Amino acid sequence: MHRLFYRLMPLLFLAAFIGPTAAHEVRPGYIEITEVTRDSFDIVWKQPVRSAGANAVAGLGLRPVFPENCARLGDSRMRRLPGALVEKFSLKCDGGLFGQSIGVEGLQRTITDVLVQLALVDGGRYSLRLTADAPVQQFSGGGTFLMAYFGLGVEHLLFGLDHILFVLGLVLLVQAWRSLFYVITAFTIAHSLTLALSMLGRISAPVAVVEAIIALSILFVAIELVRPPEKRSVLAARYPQAMAFGFGLLHGFGFAGVLGEIGLPRDVELGALALFNIGLEAGQLLVVAAMVLFTRFIKPHLLAHEKWAPAFQQVPIIAIGGISVYWLLDRLAGLGS
Repeated sequence: MHRLFYRLMPLLFLAAFIGPTAAHEVRPGYIEITEVTRDSFDIVWKQPVRSAGANAVAGLGLRPVFPENCARLGDSRMRRLPGALVEKFSLKCDGGLFGQSIGVEGLQRTITDVLVQLALVDGGRYSLRLTADAPVQQFSGGGTFLMAYFGLGVEHLLFGLDHILFVLGLVLLVQAWRSLFYVITAFTIAHSLTLALSMLGRISAPVAVVEAIIALSILFVAIELVRPPEKRSVLAARYPQAMAFGFGLLHGFGFAGVLGEIGLPRDVELGALALFNIGLEAGQLLVVAAMVLFTRFIKPHLLAHEKWAPAFQQVPIIAIGGISVYWLLDRLAGLGS
């Protein structure tokens, strides 16, 4: 037991100095534009926010900018949701919005994307993805409406550091190809299941609790990696698929939390949900492929240097464990605020 304690000391040491590392670097914004009558539009603007204490939030300094032919009708209505500030208002745009440009001021200073959806009374649907590199774009023809959800899925996985660390931990934990296939498949089925059920309103879970347990899942894998293979728990050593499935159910709620901030378009919810999930799997496969290539072809050359071999073995595990410890403590503290 004392040996395990000494092995875990670097994780705690790193956590003390790691500072605030964001688990979800990308919290997308969302602008829903619905044409009510000719040249009249209802707007829903969901701006991602950061927590700033028990009863305060810190915005990202973003503001939607509409064409000069648009004027506001009446006052805005504001509402706070977990992770987002929602503003609703109406616009009168002479000549409509199709063919016009829309942007988000301040987006170039962030790494956040904003998904913009335009639904016209004639049934036409159009979308834009505003980014830091392209914060202003024009509505035009094209079949990008639902495909935007595929891009959001890929992006969220690749920029969702907590999910990446868990997947990397699984790859390090399971060496055999067949076992790795089963483990990744179990994780995929589990998080796809809870993502779908959560977004369709069948089940729900408290966001703060889910995020704390996700951090715990990463720490669990890191602790198993610190142990010698013969000393690992029965769950990790003999039933890694069950472990991946169980924690995958919780990660699915985490994915649903991000997608829920954007919402699913009316009438095509299942298509958008499916494309978002496919995007998640594509991003996950990229992470797994990169890690497998590293462990199979690059890692052996690094370990060939006897002087540095222990560091190459332990540093990734210490990094994963240290970050997860910080997240766990930070999220547990947030439960009590």
